[in-house]
Amino acid sequence: MKKRFKWALAVLTVALAAAAAAVATSAYGGAKSGGIIVDGTTGTVVNIDPANQYDYDSFTVDLNIFQGLYGFPNGAKLTPVLATGCSHSTNLKTWTCQLRHGVKFSNGDPMTSADVKYSFDRVLKIKGDQGIYTLLSDLKSTSTSGKYTVVFHLIHPFSVWPYILSTNAGYVVDKKDFPATKILANTDTAHMIGTGPYVLTKFTPSQQAVFGVNKNYWGAKPKNSGLIINYFSKSSTMKLALQQGSLDMAFQTFTPTELTALGKQKSLTVHSGHGVVIRYLVFNVKRAPFNNVNVRKAIAYLMPRQTIASRVYHGTVAPLYSMVPKGLPGQTDAFKALYGASPNVAKAKAAMKAAGVKTPLKITLWWTPSHYGDASADEYVEIQRALNASGLFKVTLKSAEWAQYSSALGKVYGAFQLGWFPDYPDADDYTVSFYQTGSFYSNGYSSKKMDGLIAKERAAKTEASRYSYLKQMQMLGAKDLPTIPYWQGNMIAVSRSNVKGIDSTLDAAYYMRFWLISK
Repeated sequence: MKKRFKWALAVLTVALAAAAAAVATSAYGGAKSGGIIVDGTTGTVVNIDPANQYDYDSFTVDLNIFQGLYGFPNGAKLTPVLATGCSHSTNLKTWTCQLRHGVKFSNGDPMTSADVKYSFDRVLKIKGDQGIYTLLSDLKSTSTSGKYTVVFHLIHPFSVWPYILSTNAGYVVDKKDFPATKILANTDTAHMIGTGPYVLTKFTPSQQAVFGVNKNYWGAKPKNSGLIINYFSKSSTMKLALQQGSLDMAFQTFTPTELTALGKQKSLTVHSGHGVVIRYLVFNVKRAPFNNVNVRKAIAYLMPRQTIASRVYHGTVAPLYSMVPKGLPGQTDAFKALYGASPNVAKAKAAMKAAGVKTPLKITLWWTPSHYGDASADEYVEIQRALNASGLFKVTLKSAEWAQYSSALGKVYGAFQLGWFPDYPDADDYTVSFYQTGSFYSNGYSSKKMDGLIAKERAAKTEASRYSYLKQMQMLGAKDLPTIPYWQGNMIAVSRSNVKGIDSTLDAAYYMRFWLISK
């Protein structure tokens, strides 16, 4: 690291520490820190190192400090970022990307093709337990041709490879700072070197992340002088901090009741944009009794989507009948076609009879308390109530906080709650991610027919044929039932009235672009 940058970083760290100290007149930091944006969230960061980062709260941190060859920096349209563009071979198995010249990492090191190759090789070597490497399952090897050309050699044809290049699996890191075979600790901020608009200067688990402006950033300067994200264990505490003025904004996640109350306060604004976030129930199809497809069908017939949307979320979410949210091309309401728009006890009883099990069947459903918001408890109470009321099930609910919960997927739970924020806003991300053999949540689902459809979709030469395969995948997924989707929600943030720019970042890409926000 250059001495000049060490000095600049030291000054920046002192300045931000002073700002944070001034901010910390309340327990969670204040919002009266000049041009620094102070955000609140109830989320939990698992891994900042992009080689093992596959949850939205960690992604929200990473988005500020790392970048990929492609991305969504200004809206929901896929755009070259660290690349100027990529071309493909006729068979869609070789992609050649030209890199942007003059890009530097935050420590002043130039970014070259060697860093790109190193970053992709590293994800595949580490194979982290969060499963982000599965996005690169079709990558055979990466090669370079000079300082500014990278070539990706794929195992199968892959029509949407540039979308993969936009994900955190493709984030480019400095080969000098990231070890090849292990994950950096979240608190090792000195080595979290990226090319994004900010640098991470301090991270305190479950408390705070502090960002300064990247002085070596190649793009447009952020519209603020820094960012602080404060982490809350309860949305009620975050709500109070926002109302009292110690936060400029809050993103992820208030309860519906809290959002209604905040919307009535004149000094605050509730911002809502097109959303493709979903919630769904996952089955481990190898674990009894969920290894019986007819048991899964009975639950599908009883899923109380409308009740959850109205009673729990007060209409702020909509019932969802496909793993692909409405608004994305290629979406079809597969679950509505197979199981109806509302619960059907008679058909659920027929499914349980076909299952050959004694009723009421005792089952356990798992959910996580804070990672997806405090309303998760209420939505699973509604699912429990609907299943028990049918007389077919006797449901026990169990929960665990995210760190324990995420490490147990595929190992402990038979049926469990998950949510999905897009890796990229395309139906491919909402089908392949869940239905491919060896999916990230390790639920045991594998189908040769589904894998065949995935291969055809990714080899499709036209959008029309690709969407046709995507619809077939949704119908087969609804029939096989490794998952049951039940709601789709908007992207929502709440801010004080003097905060500008939030509405410009609420779109289907689901990026919170803090660099566009000012006050």
